[in-house]
Amino acid sequence: MNLFVLSELYPGNKHVGWSVLYPLEEVLSSTFDATFIYPLPNNKIQFLKRYRYRIFKSWYEIDNLPILDKGPNILLVIGLGPRFLLSIHALKSLLKKFDLRIGYILDGFYSSHLDRDVIPYLDHLFVICADIADIINSNTKLTTTFLPLATDVLKLGSNSISRSIDIIGYGRTEPKIHKCLQRSFNEKQNNRIYLHSTFSQPEVFDIPEHTKLLFKILSRSKISLCFEASNVERFQGHSPILMRWFESWSSGCNVVGKKPFGKGVANLLNWQNSTIEVPDDSADWIPFFEELLSDNNTLIANSQRNYRECLNRHDWRYRIKDMFKILELPIKENLKNEIAYLKGKIYSRTV
Repeated sequence: MNLFVLSELYPGNKHVGWSVLYPLEEVLSSTFDATFIYPLPNNKIQFLKRYRYRIFKSWYEIDNLPILDKGPNILLVIGLGPRFLLSIHALKSLLKKFDLRIGYILDGFYSSHLDRDVIPYLDHLFVICADIADIINSNTKLTTTFLPLATDVLKLGSNSISRSIDIIGYGRTEPKIHKCLQRSFNEKQNNRIYLHSTFSQPEVFDIPEHTKLLFKILSRSKISLCFEASNVERFQGHSPILMRWFESWSSGCNVVGKKPFGKGVANLLNWQNSTIEVPDDSADWIPFFEELLSDNNTLIANSQRNYRECLNRHDWRYRIKDMFKILELPIKENLKNEIAYLKGKIYSRTV
């Protein structure tokens, strides 16, 4: 079986959002020796009228098309939003030669933005939100399955006990809680530290470099702030579990914030203190954080438990195995061996 991955993680894409693809690509590379294809938006025809753009299906272009070997040949299209699925047309006549064509969208999106032009060319679609999967299944003939996000715990996880950063907040957070922590914990006379991003634009120079640094910082943090995203426009009131939970758990952080509540989420975080809820009353915030940070035994117990849970079920290797079981594809020995190694590390003291 040969796996070809049409990926949005082109080296020129520097937005931090695309970093969600990096650990998944690393796992696909180690377990399947996948062939990665990176299409680019076709800017040469940007001045053509929209109807010609659609007729010729030239949203993206690929410099060098891959050569298919003896099958089965599987195409997996991975992107942040449904528009990237249009990149399959850059494969031209090669598209129909694949034995199976799969899509996987790694962010929230409006189901209406799924272009009808790609539906006949896909055999199966995976999404990170069960509610969106239900909508697509109800409105189209494209079989769509909920497949949660994960991370590369084997390579990036940590159960380190030595942690010098009290609280980390990165990316989207709650502005009022951010201001409260910044005002209290980052004053010179306070021994606590609240580490947060001060960047004005969500750009990174190098995604592998960014990923390594992020996980190194998380592995030195006691608490990571995570807040459910139903108020973010692209999630349309849905509340899926997002990447920061898996990143924080696998790095051994205590996750503090507000739990996601979407369909299928409860079973993904059903262990003690998987997310510790912040009090609603702002007057309680600093006492709450101070009490938690002063309880070192609880911090360590939560940290170790979160790390073990990720080793046991929230690595990308489990998601790939689930995907292949749903599609009735064979599970490669490399994948089986790496999952066995994950299981073996659950009660190991190795960082």
